[in-house]
Amino acid sequence: MNYSYFFKYRYQSLAELASLPQYDLYISSFVNSQRVLEPADAINATRKLWFVEEEQLQDIFLSGKEYVCVKTNDDYDVIFNLFRESQLAGKRICIDATGFKIPYLLFIMRCMTMYKINRFDVIYTEPMQYRHGENTQFSDSFYEVKQMHGMSGIHTSQNDNDLLIIAAGYDHSRIIDVANKKKDCKKKVLLFGFPAISPSMFQENILRAHEAEASIGTECFNDMNSNIYAPAYDPFITAQSISEYIIKHNKRAPFTNIYLAPLSTKPHAIGMGLYYLWESGFSRNISLIYPYCQRYIADNSDGIAHIWRYEIELP
Repeated sequence: MNYSYFFKYRYQSLAELASLPQYDLYISSFVNSQRVLEPADAINATRKLWFVEEEQLQDIFLSGKEYVCVKTNDDYDVIFNLFRESQLAGKRICIDATGFKIPYLLFIMRCMTMYKINRFDVIYTEPMQYRHGENTQFSDSFYEVKQMHGMSGIHTSQNDNDLLIIAAGYDHSRIIDVANKKKDCKKKVLLFGFPAISPSMFQENILRAHEAEASIGTECFNDMNSNIYAPAYDPFITAQSISEYIIKHNKRAPFTNIYLAPLSTKPHAIGMGLYYLWESGFSRNISLIYPYCQRYIADNSDGIAHIWRYEIELP
């Protein structure tokens, strides 16, 4: 499987988005942010559906909009029932990944496979900058690391050659949480976004990730070539880079279990989801894991840099 063959497009303006053919359904997760609201206005769709948390329901933007209410964590029945009841096979669907929490975004991808929706578009809007630079916070009040709902594999009790790949974002505390949960993994690898959305963001990312060195181990930082690199905006190269790494190292000594932790950009998370779904991770020793928190900080960026559209194909 060569994931780099899939198509992606970069748009410089909202006007370019408005010129796309009309979708039957557009799905977004509500965040009161320019990166989420302005692309939604530009996209042409017969139906636009918003995922909204209870504390956001009073926002004036939602007046007259169609939405479903979800909890901060573990409200998967709402998503599953939506796909079960909506008869979406064969429809033109666009999902805006920008505002979604990663576990919900990847569960939507899993639902797509279950209901034979094998082709759809995903858009992602890059920020001009994160508001507080390297000190930008994305989550708070951590409570547990666990396997993602719908993205769990069948694991062996043997763990003498387990692999943990962490897509490393700014939240070094979450990197530490995942590394501590899987402290017995023989091999821990960081996946960095390079090229990054901007050069300064790559430097900020490295500085924050370095705070987790004690939990990850020194190899990732003493030998930067031991890590995996994929563009922060490209899910397809992310999936391809992970695939090539696993194939190469499996030849030397097969991994007993493989854990993928998407803690960086949404495109990186989508790439990990693509790898899991195309490799039939649910019937193999592959799982996606995530550090769940009580609070997520979504509106933490300024401006719109570029907008990406990914043509997703699933098995």
